[in-house]
Amino acid sequence: MDHPAPIVLRYSFKVTYASILSNIGRRGARDEEYVLEPARSDIVRPYGIPAPTVNHHTARSAVRQKIHALASRSETQARDIWDLDHLLRSTTADPRPLSRDVRAALPEALERAMSLSYDVFKAQVVPCLSYEDQTTYGTQDAWDRMRELVVQRLEEFRS
Repeated sequence: MDHPAPIVLRYSFKVTYASILSNIGRRGARDEEYVLEPARSDIVRPYGIPAPTVNHHTARSAVRQKIHALASRSETQARDIWDLDHLLRSTTADPRPLSRDVRAALPEALERAMSLSYDVFKAQVVPCLSYEDQTTYGTQDAWDRMRELVVQRLEEFRS
């Protein structure tokens, strides 16, 4: 079976000192956690550029945001469960203590994580995966394991 050649996307961005200071000031006010560090070299190597130093959310902060997103989107997105599963498996991130907003979102996030079907995951996430990742992560069994881990950890965060 022939597969289309992968599409390589190149991103161009401009960062100014003023925009960095502006974002740092704004972010600090929201009690979110950020880290300033070089991007991983394996990510930028294909582009032939040195690793830029970037300000990004910590894994703890990203988990909090994903819990809130899972609970509050007008249409539930399987990518939120995919992202939570990845964050929870690949880091030691514990989002606690939770803000009042995130704590209040946990019951809805749990309900949505438990009820999101494999068909939704298959339609929303699987097409975005590489062919190799589709064979590993695009199955019903893999989806069930992802949801199980996310539900288990969300229940832990409630206590």
